Amino acid sequence: MATDGSIPLIPKAISVQRHRDRQSAEIERLLRLAATEPTDSRRARHVDDAIVLGVPMARTLASRYTHRGVDGDDLVQIASVGLVTAANNYRPGPDTDFRSYAIPTIRGEIRRYFRDRAWMVKPPRRIQELQAAISVAEGELATALRRWPTTGDLADAIGVSAAEIVDAQCAHGCFHPMSLDAPIGTAPTLSLATALAEQTNSYELLEHIEVLRPVVAELPARDRLILRRRFVDHRTQAEIGVEIGVSQMQVSRLLRDILRIMHAALTA
Repeated sequence: MATDGSIPLIPKAISVQRHRDRQSAEIERLLRLAATEPTDSRRARHVDDAIVLGVPMARTLASRYTHRGVDGDDLVQIASVGLVTAANNYRPGPDTDFRSYAIPTIRGEIRRYFRDRAWMVKPPRRIQELQAAISVAEGELATALRRWPTTGDLADAIGVSAAEIVDAQCAHGCFHPMSLDAPIGTAPTLSLATALAEQTNSYELLEHIEVLRPVVAELPARDRLILRRRFVDHRTQAEIGVEIGVSQMQVSRLLRDILRIMHAALTA
């Protein structure tokens, strides 16, 4: 324990931080040198060297946007575009710092991509902006509340109605729609396609609903919550795990068992 009461950094963390500080200092030196070069070719060489050193920073920023429907390699490429833009537009001054300039530039490039190009089914701008606000608020609230935030928590934090939160959460799949052949849980015979109702067979759908209604009613409260969160609220297994206090793998097993019970009732 440090004498001032703070928790000291472990040696590995200190080493990583020092390495980042050295990289930042070298990038700054190269870009300041580039600003004084009289020829375009020599300036471009210094800027290129600075960009190469800044790639780990771009990768780190890109990693914070994973699992949001855009491929990880694409995110790195987008972040790298932001890095190149920042390096070429940076104008060093007495009180400037490239890292402080580059980070918002890279983040802005990533967010613009999500806003303008990542939607496979593009909802209204209001929904897009609200969905982005929810993504930020969820992480902050989960840390503060020590549980996954409810719809009401999100509505209060963002300043909108609960109905608007639900509308925006339904847009999660617009980034990367699930394949109809995607399996449900680990059951080999169950896929999203088999779970969809056929428009021409309403009587069979009603029959299935009536068969499953008492089955669902007899499930434990936690199992009913898992079903609702997964298939009504469209939460990920990891998000459900945080809410009920188990791992993502345990949620997967629980969901698989629940679906087996329901499948058995339909085929009995």
